[in-house]
Amino acid sequence: MTTTPMLIDHTAMGSVDPETRISSVSYIASEHNRKVRNSALWAAYGDALGWISELTDAAGLKRRLDGAPLCEPVAWERRIGGRSGVTAALPAGCYSDDTQLRLATGRAIRAGGFDVAAFARVELPVWLSYALGGGKASNKAAENMAKPRKEWWHNAFKGWTESGGNGAAMRVQPHVWAARTTDKPESFLLDVLRNAVCTHSHPTGIMGAVIHALTLAHTMTAGAPPSPDDVADSIAVAESIPELMRDDFELHNFWRTAFERDAGPFGEAWERAITDSKNASQSVIGCPAEPTGEERYSAIVDALSLREKEHIGNGIRTAIAAVGLTWCETQPAEALRIAANALGTDTDTIATMAGAILGITAENEPPVEVLDADLLRSEANRLSRIAQGERPPSHRYPDLLHWAAPKTRSDALMQTSDGRLHVSGLGFAEAKGEPIVAPKGGFMWQWLKLESGQTLLIKRREALLHYDADPASLAAAPVPSPSPASDSGKQNQKAQPDTPTPLSDYNPAQTTPQSPGLPQRRPIDLEGALNYVRENRGDTDIGRALRGVVARGTTGEIAAFTAALIDFLREVEDAKVSEQSLP
Repeated sequence: MTTTPMLIDHTAMGSVDPETRISSVSYIASEHNRKVRNSALWAAYGDALGWISELTDAAGLKRRLDGAPLCEPVAWERRIGGRSGVTAALPAGCYSDDTQLRLATGRAIRAGGFDVAAFARVELPVWLSYALGGGKASNKAAENMAKPRKEWWHNAFKGWTESGGNGAAMRVQPHVWAARTTDKPESFLLDVLRNAVCTHSHPTGIMGAVIHALTLAHTMTAGAPPSPDDVADSIAVAESIPELMRDDFELHNFWRTAFERDAGPFGEAWERAITDSKNASQSVIGCPAEPTGEERYSAIVDALSLREKEHIGNGIRTAIAAVGLTWCETQPAEALRIAANALGTDTDTIATMAGAILGITAENEPPVEVLDADLLRSEANRLSRIAQGERPPSHRYPDLLHWAAPKTRSDALMQTSDGRLHVSGLGFAEAKGEPIVAPKGGFMWQWLKLESGQTLLIKRREALLHYDADPASLAAAPVPSPSPASDSGKQNQKAQPDTPTPLSDYNPAQTTPQSPGLPQRRPIDLEGALNYVRENRGDTDIGRALRGVVARGTTGEIAAFTAALIDFLREVEDAKVSEQSLP
């Protein structure tokens, strides 16, 4: 695989004067930012364009566009929420679940790495309330993660080991955009795997995410889309995934164990996915050199059987098709138009993945401003800064120790006592227009804009749940608003002195014992915090639990928890040593 260093080797610049060195580093950072920004914008453009033609035929597309050709994203209407939903007017450049989940992935990436627990337990369940599209596996996985005590490494919904669609592949680009070294796959592939298995645990779905990440990384590094030989190199890198998984405690010890219990040896299944990838790649390479890009892409569609029911949305074939499209047409606007007009295929996902690749090499931004373009630019800049070793501010998630996902899709939008709207886990928002009332079912859909800049069309109740906007707490839980004629709300707020309280409820300035007449401080649920560590075991999860105890516990509680934590971690390490010593 041809590579070009992304970052300057400062040791080789020792004799360069400081001003030249600073100028060179600034140029590299600016170029990286440009690549990531254009990749993000063109990916969203492909999604917005291809979504118009998704799951329809020529007659349906004609109705959606009033007979006009599909050349660029335009305003249109679509049924949202199924049979009991509403017909919504979508603005030009409105994107679908592909970009929504890509934004969710990016939001969960911080300078310290990918917070997979926040992505799985907050982003996925809340996404259900504003999802514009989404495959069966993504929806089932998100619904299962909304249940109490579910973990990303064992999201065992019905059919979880058979989820081989492209729902993971379409959202993993931010891991590459934020990678320090795109020419070293090990620097980002573990996060790609952790992200993928949250929803797609079949090797076909995982492989699609891996191939797309590797081909995108090649483009970031080399400055050009991958050649057929580069794709073969990417598949060769993917052969080492089972070994790479051994470096991740949860993937190797928890996820893989659960997969093999339900679906058999992972190594054998991965070998089949490697073979399928090689066959798909060869079938595209062997396509005849048709005279036009549109005809060449049509040959690829036929070679990969992308219109056949069993292959539409296939993770591997979608990733290969996205690369193949870049061989048919190098200009992103034309390439994505071709993909969007290949009716009967997964138009939006192939277009969004090809857009991410071609956007890196594009000189300009898309000709039509996509929805939330400023947010996409801002997030691209943040991820690029992370790749350059900076520590930009990131989204502040609720305290996962006591996070409870919305019980239904209509519960994510809440309201404070002073009328401010709040989306669970995502922050405050401003309504845009009046709610769209469903003809039956008693629900509504509301356009709104988060403070972060993301636009949502969210399912809601007519009477919103109450949100307690306590700025000192990271885990304000929604509770139904009490009736004005009742004081039951006040009664529900009374503390129970003998019940351990969530860590997020403590004031770290309090001490024990307290002055007479003051409410007695409840003891921290140390066993609950330790069980959280036992169940999750990730470094981020351990740090989150320890931080919560240190911030809100007494000296004795901190000492007790630390001692128990040390004992537990030593047991884990001893078990690993024993396992490695076995013949």
